[in-house]
Order: sequence, then structure tokens, then C-alpha cells
Amino acid sequence: MANLNNYVSNADSKVKLHEIRERVHKADDAELRELLKDCDLEIFELRTKAVTQQLDNPMRIRHIRKLIARIQTELNARAAKVAA
Repeated sequence: MANLNNYVSNADSKVKLHEIRERVHKADDAELRELLKDCDLEIFELRTKAVTQQLDNPMRIRHIRKLIARIQTELNARAAKVAA
């Protein structure tokens, strides 16, 4: 399981946007797919906590959603590059 704290800012640490983009860009396809799976699990857990009002940081949902979009964008760009 990938450590999502390396890709998402939280209360303890701030991750710069260019660092996130660089890490996503440098990761290979298998890592990105694993990271995407971990993000899906994390967002499910966060939404469950949000419903029960046990969520510590509601902004984390937004950060995870954006990370999912970045990963999918990178995977689609790589697929288009191979197809071309």
C-alpha cells in the first residue's frame, strides 16, 4: 500500500504541487495503478467518516479527489502517447 501522505498535504506536513506532479510523472504504470486503488479505498473511508461526522480533516477528501484526477490524467496521457 502506497503512503498517500507523500502525495497529499495534511495538518502535519505540506506537500508542494510541483512535488506531487513530479512524483506522479516519475512513477511507472504499476505504481500509479496501485496508488489509484489506494486512493479509491482512502476516499471511501473518508466519505464514510464524513457521514458519521468523525472526519478530522474534511479537506483531505478534496486533496484525494485531485490526486485521483492527476493519476488518471497521467495514465491517459501515457496511453495516448503509446497509441500515437
